[in-house]
Amino acid sequence: MFKLPVCPHCRTVYRYKDTKNAILKKDTECYHCHQQFRIKLFPYVLIEAAVLIAVCIGVNLLILSRLSSFDLFPLFAVTIGILLIVIVLIPFFTHFIKVDKDQKKSQKKRKK
Repeated sequence: MFKLPVCPHCRTVYRYKDTKNAILKKDTECYHCHQQFRIKLFPYVLIEAAVLIAVCIGVNLLILSRLSSFDLFPLFAVTIGILLIVIVLIPFFTHFIKVDKDQKKSQKKRKK
């Protein structure tokens, strides 16, 4: 599950930067075969976020139990660090799915 996505048509592996750019668009086109596909983030990103939030809570509780005085800086540092990890890992939990011809036709009708 921890890998960069591939084009569903030609199986071209996308680079990290290309995946981040593709996430901003809902429908995108493969730079190799020029076929269209969709980006699917959910439920994969939710699973990633849930695991890392559980880790964050556990680490914060561990820090609270080890500190003699109540200090919020370590808790904020851990929380911000794990949030940055979630943001950096999003392209690794992205999947590309094919766009059916029926979906393309219905999208064109909606645009008119």
